[in-house]
Amino acid sequence: MNKIWTIGALLQWTQQYFAGKGIDSPRLDAEILLAHVLHKERIYLYAHYDEPLNGEELAAYRAMVKKRADRLSVAHILGTKAFMGLDFKVSEDVLIPRPETEMLVETVVTAAEGTAPVIIDIGTGSGAIVLSLLHYLPQATGTGVDISTKALAIATGNGRSLGLDDRVTWIESDLFTQVPPGTCDWLVSNPPYLTQGDMEQLQPEVRHDPALALYGGDDGLDFYRRIAADSPAYVKVGGHCAVEIGAGQADDVTAIFCTGGAYEHDQTVKDYGGIDRVLVFSRKG
Repeated sequence: MNKIWTIGALLQWTQQYFAGKGIDSPRLDAEILLAHVLHKERIYLYAHYDEPLNGEELAAYRAMVKKRADRLSVAHILGTKAFMGLDFKVSEDVLIPRPETEMLVETVVTAAEGTAPVIIDIGTGSGAIVLSLLHYLPQATGTGVDISTKALAIATGNGRSLGLDDRVTWIESDLFTQVPPGTCDWLVSNPPYLTQGDMEQLQPEVRHDPALALYGGDDGLDFYRRIAADSPAYVKVGGHCAVEIGAGQADDVTAIFCTGGAYEHDQTVKDYGGIDRVLVFSRKG
């Protein structure tokens, strides 16, 4: 006799299975995957514990469970990731947007509210940062810059699906090399900032993100040096540069930006774990 798998039984089994594989949030991941297969909200699962799955649904769910057990992230499996209340398409060609990066967006939105800022996002990836800024700052215009053609294809699709493609420009460029002259009010970036040691200790899920979007050189600071050196030509006097940083990098990155004389340190924002996560600099005259 084939066992009849109900929603409740499946969730319970999957939770134990994922926990045994060392997955951090076994119950949540099981619920998200099952809700996706059933085309329902997660709340639906709780009201329908006794509902059985049909063979097609079961097969689709099992395939996803296997991928998750192999430590592919839920975002990679589903091909989408929620960020700042918006849905972004993602793939293995872009960094999966992280919750801590929302601090960068929130900081800029708070500071620029009510204005019509021109924004440049260096290393845009999926476009999550610049597109979220354009969504929450309705008078803003932006440019997303990335070295990866495949990343820009994802970003372009996200801009279109969010209805923001008339306010954003995409440029394929190694940082500023192909960015035409002109100035912005806000330069934003979540650059690669992992050290060689960090790269060797990555969680299995993060190994599916492009190394290009993670590795910041031996000390993790290579991209901050380049951004600090080249960005003053693109940030207007009185404008700002806001960057995400890794744990323990605040002093080094502040020194990198402030020693050249073009910037002064404005603000340090901590993430929900109490770690310095976002640095804001203003462009001096």
